[in-house]
Amino acid sequence: VSTQSTGGAMTLRIAQILCLLFVTVFSADTAVRYIHLALTGEPTEMIVGWYTEDSTSTSTVNYGTTPGKYTFTATGVENLWKEGFGYNHFVLLSGLTPDTKYFYVCGDNTGGFGSESSFISAPAIPRSFTIGVYGDMGIDNSQNTIDRVEKDVNAGLFDWIYHVGDIAYADDHLRFQETWNTWAQSVSSYSSLLAYMVLPGNHEYASRNPLLYFDTRNFVVYNKRFLMPGFRSGSNTSMFYSFDYSNVHFISYSTETSFPGAPFGNATDFGDELLWLERDLKQANLPENRKIRPWIIVGGHRPIYSSCKGYSSGGVPINSFDPPSNSATLQKLFEDLFYQYKVDLILTGHVHSYERNYPAYKNRRVGNYVNPQAPIGIVIGNAGNVEGLENAKPDSWDSPQPEWSAYRFGTDYGYAHLTVYNATHLDWKLFAAATGNLQDQMTIINYNH
Repeated sequence: VSTQSTGGAMTLRIAQILCLLFVTVFSADTAVRYIHLALTGEPTEMIVGWYTEDSTSTSTVNYGTTPGKYTFTATGVENLWKEGFGYNHFVLLSGLTPDTKYFYVCGDNTGGFGSESSFISAPAIPRSFTIGVYGDMGIDNSQNTIDRVEKDVNAGLFDWIYHVGDIAYADDHLRFQETWNTWAQSVSSYSSLLAYMVLPGNHEYASRNPLLYFDTRNFVVYNKRFLMPGFRSGSNTSMFYSFDYSNVHFISYSTETSFPGAPFGNATDFGDELLWLERDLKQANLPENRKIRPWIIVGGHRPIYSSCKGYSSGGVPINSFDPPSNSATLQKLFEDLFYQYKVDLILTGHVHSYERNYPAYKNRRVGNYVNPQAPIGIVIGNAGNVEGLENAKPDSWDSPQPEWSAYRFGTDYGYAHLTVYNATHLDWKLFAAATGNLQDQMTIINYNH
């Protein structure tokens, strides 16, 4: 072989390698990741969301009632919060048959579709159901909780998941976007099967990385990564919204923004929450609506009633800087609304422990769990999180225990099952994440909705 021909072959080989490297480095990454579903309050609808590193020509979901056979197609939108930080896709599926299993793939004809997954649409006729409830998760100290929830999902125990704020704790990590993605991957095995309903907590506000702070402040990333049914409930935001499921009217409200004295932003950054909330509660409490959906359950991030030190003193909610509590402000602005419109249950997190309360109003216990005369508050902010447990030591609780506080648990992480059996009976169970043991249980019986 001549030297000239050898040199030509070498040149060709180098060119092929450079071409391969170019294709590898510059080809678009459109793999479907982090699928998550959301309810709208309409039993004929479901929101499908996912993430890709690069943009795709369309955001498409193919779906049907038979595995591998997709007789319907819907398209939606993609968004991004900063170039180079991925794309979020959302598609609204409509025309679904209620309480029916659907199989689906999402992605794009050019960029490719992800693996098949499935979900069961919401019921149109009231029936019993169970949801998984937790708050304050993140990617640290949360694996036991995630494993337990995943096991329960695979066993068919949940209809959907309710995460009451402080979702990924990305602000506590320098690698902000990577943390969001790590968390999303950790729950994707079940967020692709069940609706994963969220609401904002203080850790969704912004990245603490100074290079990203101004791009992320005021809940930008939360609002790009999640689409909740504010567009169906009159708020037109994912910060606060409501939806119906079976015989319950659920309300997710923001304890972070959009009211006088809110911890973040201007009072009406996302709309007038108090005005919207009263309208929503008034509508839900009409006799004809209460007859169909007798239960009203509210979710928020920060609690009004917590007997963790810094949140109350002598049984009275207080504001404090450390820990970051606005319990007194929330009580002043929201408690009368919840009481007037006969809210049954208020689920919150923020405090990294668990506390079940008696019905309470104006700092006093009001009756018990049979025909309760005031809302019942539960704090479940112990799914995980990088900051650890807040009440692992007994002296971290307010002492003596307030009359409205029924049970306190601060030595392990956990999650709950909330089961609504019918128009009169509701059951709550707390499970310890480390052992899976039943840690607490409550039944509400209410014949007076």
